[in-house]
Amino acid sequence: MSFRLFGALVFAAVALATASLSGCSDVPRSRIHGVVKFQGKSLTDATIVFIASDNKTHLANLKADGSFEVSGVAQGLVKVSIQQAQPKVTPRPDPTSSGGGSKAGVVDEKARAIRPATPAAKDNGPRLPELYTDPEKSGLSLELKELDQEWSVDLK
Repeated sequence: MSFRLFGALVFAAVALATASLSGCSDVPRSRIHGVVKFQGKSLTDATIVFIASDNKTHLANLKADGSFEVSGVAQGLVKVSIQQAQPKVTPRPDPTSSGGGSKAGVVDEKARAIRPATPAAKDNGPRLPELYTDPEKSGLSLELKELDQEWSVDLK
C-alpha cells in the first residue's frame, strides 16, 4: 500500500471517529409544553427561548392563551428567557394626502402643527421586566427529565 493511500485512509478514519464523537450524541430529547402568565394574565406577543443542556436554542411563540410547546430539547438543565414583542406603533397621518386644498408635495402648516411629533404606541398591556430577557439573570430554568414535560410559570 502506498504512503499516500495509507495517509488518506488514516485521515478518513480520524474524520469518521471525530464526527461520531461530536454533535451526534444520543442525548435523550423531550417535548416541553405549558403556559406563561404575567401578573396572573396570559402573556401574548412574546417568544419563549429554551437553552438546552447541549447549548442548542429552541424557540416557541406564545399563543393567544399564553400556551406554548417545543420539541427536540435535550434533557438536563434548561435555561429560559422570554422576549416580548415591541409595542405596535400607530402610523402618523400623512398631511400631504388628499384634501385640505394643499398642493401635492406641499405640507400645510396647520396639518404639520396638529401632526404628532412621534407615533403613538398601541397599548399592549404591561411590559415584562428586562431581567426576563437574559437566561443567566431571569431566574427561569427547569430540569428536563421526562419525554413530555409540562412547565408553566406566572411571572411577577
